[in-house]
Amino acid sequence: MASQVRQSCSDGNKNGEEVEVGEEEDAIRSSEALGKIQKFAEMSIRKSDPVAGEDGEALADAPGEEEGLATDDNADPAAENTAPAPRRPPDLRRVKKLKSLLLSKYDEVWGQSSNMGWTALDAEAEGDSTTWNICWSDTSVSLERVMHMGRMQRINHYPGMLELVRKAGTARNLNKMLGAIGKDYKFFPRTFLLPADYTELKKEFIGKKGNKTFIVKPSRGCQGKDIQLTRSLADIDPHEPNIVQRYMHRPHLLDGYKYDLRLYVLLTSVQPMRIYMFREGLVRVCTEKYELKGNNLGDACMHLTNYAINKDNDAFVQPASATEDSGSHKRTLGSLLKTLEQEGADVPALWDAICQLCVKTIISVQPHLQHTYYTCRQRAEDAG
Repeated sequence: MASQVRQSCSDGNKNGEEVEVGEEEDAIRSSEALGKIQKFAEMSIRKSDPVAGEDGEALADAPGEEEGLATDDNADPAAENTAPAPRRPPDLRRVKKLKSLLLSKYDEVWGQSSNMGWTALDAEAEGDSTTWNICWSDTSVSLERVMHMGRMQRINHYPGMLELVRKAGTARNLNKMLGAIGKDYKFFPRTFLLPADYTELKKEFIGKKGNKTFIVKPSRGCQGKDIQLTRSLADIDPHEPNIVQRYMHRPHLLDGYKYDLRLYVLLTSVQPMRIYMFREGLVRVCTEKYELKGNNLGDACMHLTNYAINKDNDAFVQPASATEDSGSHKRTLGSLLKTLEQEGADVPALWDAICQLCVKTIISVQPHLQHTYYTCRQRAEDAG
């Protein structure tokens, strides 16, 4: 079972059980994850006898004269009994053809399934849980779906991932780890969950000098909807389930523009925890040069990197190609790291710090994922 975990300060679950992914950002995500799932699924359906073929026929012939082996009438029978019979290596061509249930609207997913030689099944086969080996779904999966999965089936989501992809779940778990661990989790700005933390939030506005800027985000919002920057407590509704954070007023800029990263992380096991970092990603750049002032807090194209917001700006520039994105507002992580290296940055150390941040974030939610998974499976021998 595999699940992709996406790190983004501005994306979350759109509604209900669905976790939507921006269409412009998904050409990168499928190859590595599908390859890993294929490996696990192929290993799990191979026949247990390495020398057995279809219907149990032997793949290795008995030794004797037909194979040109010399026979000796005076040979010791005991020695003959102890000599191992020669065996042929398993024929991997005999592995059953995998069937993939593709609940996806993205051509990249269907294309990768075809390239791997899988038999693709559409939503019509969803009702029969015994017909597929691998399921790829664009949305989060229900507990019932996971409970009815067989031991030889794999799916690209873990149950309980909403605890990580929704802003409220991430904030709650990171705050818990900050309180328990301390400075090792001081990599995110101070965060308040409303309405529970409203009293603590009020203290930030009482008797404090200077103009503190806060960013208010709906817990289930996506694509930058209903996000606001404010310096006034009166602008914050204490009854709405929002996430309020200190705004990072001095971010690193790219050519004078604010930007963020979308990273792709593959989680293949929760116990023991096994994480893979994809070495490519997406850089989203604002379309207005950054300058924090009290009169521009409402300029979404200056402060928010969401593609859905910036694509309609007249200044928005699409990349010329996947390898040529200089000056555009959508770039690859590789091109960004190359730019930072040219500026003298220690890119290996930066990448290591990014990986550590992702690992610590997943660690914060690992107990919840493990509990939810084993509640669904209810089999101690079923590895996570």
